Amino acid sequence: MKLKLLAVGLAAAIAAFGVANAQGGKPWYKQPWDPARVRPCDRACLVGIMDRYIHALETKDRSTLPLAEEVDFTENTARLDLGEGNLWIKPIKATGFRIDVADPQTGQIGTQTVLDIQGKPALVAIRLKVERRMITEAEQLFDANVQPPAMELLTTPRPAMLADVPAGERNSRDSLIYAANAYFDALTGDDGRIAPFADDCVRHEQGYQTVNNKEPGRFAPSPAPPPKEGPLARFSMMTCEQQVSTGIFNFITRIQPRRIIVDEQKGLVAGFVLFVEDGHKRHVEPNVYANNDGSGMILNMVTMETFGVRGGKIHEIEAFPFVTFQYGLGDGWTPAKAH
Repeated sequence: MKLKLLAVGLAAAIAAFGVANAQGGKPWYKQPWDPARVRPCDRACLVGIMDRYIHALETKDRSTLPLAEEVDFTENTARLDLGEGNLWIKPIKATGFRIDVADPQTGQIGTQTVLDIQGKPALVAIRLKVERRMITEAEQLFDANVQPPAMELLTTPRPAMLADVPAGERNSRDSLIYAANAYFDALTGDDGRIAPFADDCVRHEQGYQTVNNKEPGRFAPSPAPPPKEGPLARFSMMTCEQQVSTGIFNFITRIQPRRIIVDEQKGLVAGFVLFVEDGHKRHVEPNVYANNDGSGMILNMVTMETFGVRGGKIHEIEAFPFVTFQYGLGDGWTPAKAH
């Protein structure tokens, strides 16, 4: 029934767009002024436009999309024309894993989803910017290197990340923005107390639970069998705050820029962020997990991180896809800088 209703709604939206586009052979924004067209794009509107975008990826038909006269577009940080790149060319099929973070105030929606690309699962993040109900920006990130062990947590999103927060219990927009930034500040500050972590905070990275495992589990987003004992087994069972406070992330030079999307209705805040690792390590108190020896990796990475925030605390973190590339390059949207 849900699929049927979605199909009906999608068909109606497409039909309405087509009629407006056909009048006089001009798009609606080149037609005589009509005040009835001045309508806000609320959360449902943004999600509906993302529905149409993903459907267009599947059908390879962009004619039904509400595109602005100029659309800026990137895939894995590369500046392309809309219609180029892997997701627009290869066979695509949607799956049941999808988290939407919709922000009517900034006219943006970010979506983390799993798509089948040529019959194989891929981790995908899409960001759309919408102005006057038209897409002005589209950003695609994807990682097709998904191993079978990751799929256990990539079939259905955690329920808390899909549910509405009761109106009287919602965090303010500012508090959600502060919480997301505090997380990135904690990683680069080597102190888990900087972020408002809940005791039950669970981070999923690339489909793997890497923190707060009830028994020894994976300590990193890797398909390698998790250790059953020893320091790394204990690390996998630490809380979010405890892991960060070990200083193990002292190889991350900075996390900038941070492009934030806020969904007050769902209690979600997402960041499309650039991780910069310049080979240096911050000094930390040496321990079994972190040291000041040697050099770190030299690379940049862009990803989408989504935080479930309730009662002012971060309860869920969903991080994917990890797209790594040469150190010194930017995210495709903001100028690159090495220092």
